Amino acid sequence: MKDWNLLRDRKIIDLMIGDRPIPQYSIFEYKMPYMRGIDICNFSNKFGLVQNLDKEKKSRWQYMDELLKFVTENNKINLFFKEFIDLKRFREVLDENDFIDSIHEQYWNIIHSFFQEINKQLTFDKCHIEYDLQTYQFNLIDDENEIELITEKIDNLDQSYIKRLKDECYKVILDGDFDSAITKSRTMLEEVMIKGIENKNEKPSESGNINKLYNQFKDLYQMHINKEMDTRIKTLLSGFEKIITSIAQMRDKNSDSHGVGEKRINIKESHAILFVNSSITMSNFLLSIINE
Repeated sequence: MKDWNLLRDRKIIDLMIGDRPIPQYSIFEYKMPYMRGIDICNFSNKFGLVQNLDKEKKSRWQYMDELLKFVTENNKINLFFKEFIDLKRFREVLDENDFIDSIHEQYWNIIHSFFQEINKQLTFDKCHIEYDLQTYQFNLIDDENEIELITEKIDNLDQSYIKRLKDECYKVILDGDFDSAITKSRTMLEEVMIKGIENKNEKPSESGNINKLYNQFKDLYQMHINKEMDTRIKTLLSGFEKIITSIAQMRDKNSDSHGVGEKRINIKESHAILFVNSSITMSNFLLSIINE
């Protein structure tokens, strides 16, 4: 069972307090906001931990180590990360690079790169952090176990449900968080497929592979292309499968959850909108099959 004490690795702590640069970030060398000893002590007070800079005389990384131990033991990791990545803390980091016109884009890029670098270190412990910056939920995923797809229990899956998820996607796009929009697009498809599979009294695949889910869905609803089917319908169904594969690959390579794979590509707003709209179309199509 993995726990958040893995964050107390010295390389991760040095990254957090601004001593280590975030590697492979654009053409610039970025660091998280530099935290002096007094900054870490004041930050600790937000979570109920009193650290005295004058009396204890510890190194900066030791103060952060003590804070990480405290928030882990007291189940305050979500609150810790929420405060730690607060935009106000990045004023000097962003001002130094004079990105006034794209301050939100630069901020989100730094945050995602920060978590990707942590996950790079956690790879050696066979785990990674999955996170949702809309709800500030952070989960430590054990990669040694099968990934169980956890979704809310959907009792009334209809167009209004899809619309709610669509609205959530557009909200994060307006906030400039394009990676989260793609993650939510995948979630939208997963939840519809899982509901359809459960309606057939079958257990959804727990591999975390959306393509396996889709193949399971196709088998149960007999969506196989046959010789009598119109060529145009065949082409359309083939296109749908490419949509699912593309969304899965984008999330694997550019996601806000772990960002492994190829070098991260900055996603544009137009691309995020394309993925969201494609997911909505595909989800509504699958929903119509379920309801037939």
